[in-house]
Amino acid sequence: MTRLKNLWDRLLFRDKGILPTYRLVIYYSVFLIVLTIFSLWQFSWFFLGIATLAMLALLSIDAFMLPSKKHIQVSREPNGELERFEKQEMILHMANLTNTHYDLRFVDDSPQSFQASYLKQTLGANQAIQAHYTIQPHVRGNYQLNKVYLRVRTKWGLWEKQLTYSLPQEVKVIPNLSETRRYLENAQQYLLHEGIKVRKMRSGEGEFSKVRNYVVGDDPRNINWRQSAKLQELMTNEYEPEHGKYVTILIDCGRMMGVELEESNRLEKSIEAAITLATAALDNGDHVSVIAFSKEIKAAVPSGRGLGHIHTILDAIYDLQVDPQESNYTLALQHAQTLQRKRSMIILFSDMQSFANEDYPLFAMGKLRKKHLFVMLGIEDEWLKQQIASSPDNVLQAMEKSMAQKQSLFQREIANKWGSFGLPMLEAPADKLAVTSVSKYVETLNRGLL
Repeated sequence: MTRLKNLWDRLLFRDKGILPTYRLVIYYSVFLIVLTIFSLWQFSWFFLGIATLAMLALLSIDAFMLPSKKHIQVSREPNGELERFEKQEMILHMANLTNTHYDLRFVDDSPQSFQASYLKQTLGANQAIQAHYTIQPHVRGNYQLNKVYLRVRTKWGLWEKQLTYSLPQEVKVIPNLSETRRYLENAQQYLLHEGIKVRKMRSGEGEFSKVRNYVVGDDPRNINWRQSAKLQELMTNEYEPEHGKYVTILIDCGRMMGVELEESNRLEKSIEAAITLATAALDNGDHVSVIAFSKEIKAAVPSGRGLGHIHTILDAIYDLQVDPQESNYTLALQHAQTLQRKRSMIILFSDMQSFANEDYPLFAMGKLRKKHLFVMLGIEDEWLKQQIASSPDNVLQAMEKSMAQKQSLFQREIANKWGSFGLPMLEAPADKLAVTSVSKYVETLNRGLL
């Protein structure tokens, strides 16, 4: 019964089977042309039979030389985490247990949101190789890689046999960490926002960090004259903000965060910015907690310290998705105060208009401000900016520009209103959200507001 089932599966080509190659089609076409030409001169059934039997024998020999599944061993090298939009290398280990040389190509059973590129491989007799291929995921989340499909052919290359291997493996697609790596490589260079250097800390404030060589642009008041006299060159003291502060990051996953941008959506950019901000704070020695919410709390990470805490944060928020519901800011802010009872800097990544139109009373936010420092960060509406900067050619375009200007003024009034209560609201372009959040955090520390 099992043998019949295997033959039926092979007949229906269920992950297994033998296919003719282009070489076989070409050879057989040439064979038919030759027979046709010979038949024009003198037709002979004996010659036709001999030629047909010779061709069938050649095809049978090549098919018989194809390996079975037990002759080629395949395993996938584990790779538990992949970054969104980053091309990463996967490795398949293949071992040929026969004395025959094979050409093969393979395909991994990756999800549709993955882009992969494969190369043809050559597997020598009794040889083990590593087959490398690149994979690029486009959507965050948890995925299951299962099967690997091999198409094997002999050196004659008339038939191609498919072999299927079940190699279940779970992979996580985490947010893109390119902004985070840029910060860790050179923090000061990363904080150059649109060519303007972030304002330095006032002279002599903060914790003493180290003595270094004086460079042009340093404050002369920080020159360490004793070390300069010893080393016969100008040395300066370097100060940095005090460590051990508390930062609470709120990530809105509500309906408005699903607005599509040129690349991904608002939630995607907010998550990447939040991770970069968390890395900056952890690298500075501060405590970081993260809360993701929509109508309900979706993820909550208690305060932690040290760069190792970023893995805990990633595990909690890597698969966040937009909910088609309005966000409950009251619940999120109350949960933040419960999770972090010490004074902290609360940074909310959300949509300005949605948050400002929330019925959450300002006097309650005033209570929050008495204990915590609150900042709201959002993404600018690029379409609104384009409409304001446009030059209308007709009445309809003039009306669109007028409405865009009205909306912009309304948002500015809201930001000024909340700012007057000590609750600043900032907007930045999508590609500058991460650097803006880190700059705001560093500026707050440098000014001694936290």
